[in-house]
Amino acid sequence: MSSTIVLRDSSQTRFGLSRTFVIIMTIFIDITGFGMIIPLLPFYAAEFQAGSTALGVLVASFSIMQFIFSPILGRISDSLGRRPILLLSILTSMVSFIVFAVANSFLMLLLSRIIAGMATETAVAQAYIADITDETDRAKGIGRLGAAFGVGFIIGPAIGGLLSVYGFWAPGFAAAVLTLLNLLFVFFFLPESISHKDLPTRTTSKFHDGFLRKLANAMGRPLIGPTLIISFIITLAFATVPVIVPLLGISFFDFSSIEMSYVFMYIGLIQIILQGFIIGRLVKRAGEERLIAFGSLLMMLGMFVMPLLANISIFLGSITMMGSGVGIINTAVPSFISKRTQANEQGGMLGLTQSISNIARVPGPLVGGSVFEFAGLTAPFLLSGVLLLVAFVLGCRIFHACRRVG
Repeated sequence: MSSTIVLRDSSQTRFGLSRTFVIIMTIFIDITGFGMIIPLLPFYAAEFQAGSTALGVLVASFSIMQFIFSPILGRISDSLGRRPILLLSILTSMVSFIVFAVANSFLMLLLSRIIAGMATETAVAQAYIADITDETDRAKGIGRLGAAFGVGFIIGPAIGGLLSVYGFWAPGFAAAVLTLLNLLFVFFFLPESISHKDLPTRTTSKFHDGFLRKLANAMGRPLIGPTLIISFIITLAFATVPVIVPLLGISFFDFSSIEMSYVFMYIGLIQIILQGFIIGRLVKRAGEERLIAFGSLLMMLGMFVMPLLANISIFLGSITMMGSGVGIINTAVPSFISKRTQANEQGGMLGLTQSISNIARVPGPLVGGSVFEFAGLTAPFLLSGVLLLVAFVLGCRIFHACRRVG
């Protein structure tokens, strides 16, 4: 269990705002800016005659950089504090949006995604929540971060789409301005979550250790290792959804791009409601270990059922199960890992968790699209379902191991 250092959330900033509110707003603003430009990447890339392979490189470059930098900056935040790393990450995001706005070639567009991947606001924000909450309320706090992420990812694309009529530079600069406001918001309103007297002792947390050594150490921990594997599998399986679900929607129901956008807004809405209002009570009643298995089961059922019949009720029911499952997992996994991590390793371990998820997003769309093309409509759903079955079995083993421990 973690020896949690916490400046309790009941204490407020000198402006009278709770720390939880400020960090949630920070992530909401950050993801809104991020969401403003993400849906525009295929169209912007097309202006530079970039094909589907180049687009894949654009998407993968961000995840690869996140894979590298999330654990590094997370570990540094354990030693230097969360606030300076958040400020650095937000500043890095702002630079990426400016490069996006002025891009006049595919290489500049790629550079903007590489720079964006070097920021790691989410992992550090989760560590911040771990610092200011006790174990009873940790899942609730992390769930609210997830809800803020969902809201930002609904609002951001809508704003970006409206501004894109003026040119792709417009949403890029708007995102940069929004990120500048976020930088000022954090600078003036967000206090450090680690008390200054604890920071000197945290320099012993060995953030100079190599990533592979940290990964091997984490994978060797009895409960944390299997949980990280589950996180990888869940992310890999869900990363196929933006490819295979639209293909199924077109094949079964002749969905247009507008109707598919409603589907993904519905997934976001499910996660907002679940992570923002329900997950805290679920964790208190069932515990993270049970929810990890249950979330995997929901996703697995959704994947297996969706391609069986061209029925809109089955389609929506499957989407609901998948959206609910991934929302549960995305909250339960970091909460479970945080509770089993020492306080001076929170940033590094949660950064490592985020890193593993990010690298799983790279092959997901490629695998989903390739299997669909060469093996038919049903095959990628069955493949993802089998992967999720493995995650469910691992989740059950974790649950039983936790019951034996106590």
